Order: sequence, then C-alpha cells, then structure tokens
Amino acid sequence: MKKKILVISSGRSDYDRYYPILSSLKKTRKAKLLVYLTCQNYNKIFSNDINKINNEFEILKNPTNKNNFSDGALQMVKNLSHDLKNLSTHINIRKPDIIIVMGDRYEMLIGPLVAMPFNIPTVHFFGGAVTEGAMDELIRHGITKMSHIHFVLLDDYKKRLQNLGEESWRIKVIGMPSLNKKNILRNKIKKKQNNLNKFTKTKPFMLLTFHPVTLEIDRIEMQVKSLIKAVKKSKINAIITYPNSDPKFNLIIKLFKKNFLNSKKIMFVKSAGEEEYFNLMKKAQFMIGNSSSGIVEAASFKLPVVNIGSRQKGKLKPKNVIDTGYHHKEILKAMKKALSKGFKKSISKIKNPYTSKINSNDLAKMILKIKKDENVIKKKFHDMRKI
Repeated sequence: MKKKILVISSGRSDYDRYYPILSSLKKTRKAKLLVYLTCQNYNKIFSNDINKINNEFEILKNPTNKNNFSDGALQMVKNLSHDLKNLSTHINIRKPDIIIVMGDRYEMLIGPLVAMPFNIPTVHFFGGAVTEGAMDELIRHGITKMSHIHFVLLDDYKKRLQNLGEESWRIKVIGMPSLNKKNILRNKIKKKQNNLNKFTKTKPFMLLTFHPVTLEIDRIEMQVKSLIKAVKKSKINAIITYPNSDPKFNLIIKLFKKNFLNSKKIMFVKSAGEEEYFNLMKKAQFMIGNSSSGIVEAASFKLPVVNIGSRQKGKLKPKNVIDTGYHHKEILKAMKKALSKGFKKSISKIKNPYTSKINSNDLAKMILKIKKDENVIKKKFHDMRKI
C-alpha cells in the first residue's frame, strides 16, 4: 500500500525547493502525493503556475476568491482561516500518513495545526534558521515545536533545534536539495520569454528582489525609495522580480513600476521559476535586495550579493554576501564593491555551505520510513545539559 504524503506549498519559492524531493518520492512509486496550495498560490499578481504543478501531482481543491488579495494583516489572517478550514476537511477525508511543511511562511502554520488533532506526523524542512527582521522568526520556531521530524540546512541549525528541546534523533542535516549539480547546470530560459532572453544576452544587469520587512512595516516606503534612488544613480540595468505576499507587497510593486515601468534599462519578472531564476543568477553581475536566495543559493554561482537591511539578519552568510544599510549611499558603496574585480576574485573559489549533503532519492527513502507510531507522535522535551 502506498503511503499518503500531503505536502503544503505557500507559493512559488517553496515549491521550487520542494520539487527534487517530490520528484524522488514520485519515482519510488511507494508514495501517493497530495499537494495543498494555500490561498497565496491563486493570487494572479504573482503568476504562480498551478497548471504546471497539476500536471505532475494531485492538487487538493482550494475554492478561494482569486480576486480578493489585499496586502494587509487582516487579509493574511482571513487567508489563514480559510486554508485551515479547507485543509482540515481534506485531511478528514483523505487521511494522509504524513504532512510535510517547509520554511517559515505564516501559511505553513496550517500543517501542524491540522495534523495535531488527527495525530499525523509532521515533517518540517529548514527549521533552525534565524531572521531577526521578520515575523518569520516566530513562525519558524513555532512550527519546529509542533513538528515531529526535522530536515535542516546546517549543523548550527540542528544545534538550535536541540536548544529548543528537540531530540537529536528527530533532526537530520541535509543542506539544500535543489542545489545539486543537475540544477546548477541548467541554463535555458523558456522560449516564451524571448524578451527576457534578449535582455540577459545584450545587457549586463543586476538581479533585484526586495521583500517587505514585516517587523519594519512602517518604514517600507522609505526603504524602497532609497533602493530606487541607488539603482537610478548606479545606471546599471536591472531585472526586478516581484516581492512575496507579505503586507505592503502592493506598495513595493507600485513604487518600482512608478519609477521604472517605461525604462529600457529595467525589466520586471513576476515569477521566473527555479530553472530560469538559476539562469538569471548565472548571468547577473550581482544580486541585490533582501531575499533568502541571496544567502542560500547565490554562492553556488559565485555571485556577489548586496544584502540590504535586517530581514536576513541572523542567518549564516557566505563570503559572497555584502551587508548594507538602507541609505542609498550605503547601497551604492556596496554595489561598487560587488562589481569590483578584487571582490569577485576573492569569491571565485567559494564553496556554498548550504550545498546538499544528501541526494533527494535517499531523502525520499528517509521520509517513507517515517511511521505513525507513539515513538514519533509523543514528543519529549530534551533538556540540554548545563555546562
């Protein structure tokens, strides 16, 4: 009998990171995969490719209002409430053996919240990180305490989970499964994106992504305007990808479009997908913004990263990352450093600490071995010995 595994995806970024794992589980033919896409996936602003997912995996229905996506705190809570109710109905009917969640998006809370009353083991990917500038910090550690099995990126992150009282046997250090040689070597942009292809071939460019800093919500407009000023003064071409769906995402999009919509030096990309995004990383002069991709993935491409502000504060940062404040002069100084021959030479042999430590096929086998028994479900708080 196949093991029913329900996977929760909150949007474009986690699905790309999920994909090698889901693909390996599917190949085993020992798993029945069910994918629940939260409300955010149906937001047309971000161009999430639901049909692409549905071609490979069974998507559980989510009758959400595709046009009701304001970018405020109240909408977040409404979406969470909708997803919690809808997912619980699916779980009651489908009765999965395992629920898998990833990262620290607020939507991911629905996984362990629904799993607990049904006594379903929850597997959490990528706990133990720290992001001091975002509410994700609270969500991530909360999901850790509600989950039963943990797959983390780094040894230091395993230690953090142990400090939270998690038993060592529940935690496995795996690195980032999407950072394998096959994914890194992919270098094609889809034919339908001819304009993007032309832009990357003819113009040196920076790759820019700026997400809302949720613990600095009242300062977002100032932060974005400062970044825009730095980009204009740099006179460097840019590919700007859309922010995530946190509060004030619409403000960020509007500010960028107001200043750059008709500029021949700027190109907007709503959602590139992992393969095309990796290709952009390979071709860019540097990355800029506050995306976790600059911290986790960029080093695999020897790509300089200008990391702005506090959103990623607390994460282990490879040597390709240049931290800077929000003032446009600080940003310009960091951009100049990122473009310098000396800095690029200094990171030419960098090894990405987030590189996967286990292949996705072995990871799939580990997931399939998880049992719904008392040993897994009944968690003990493991106190670290005092030195």
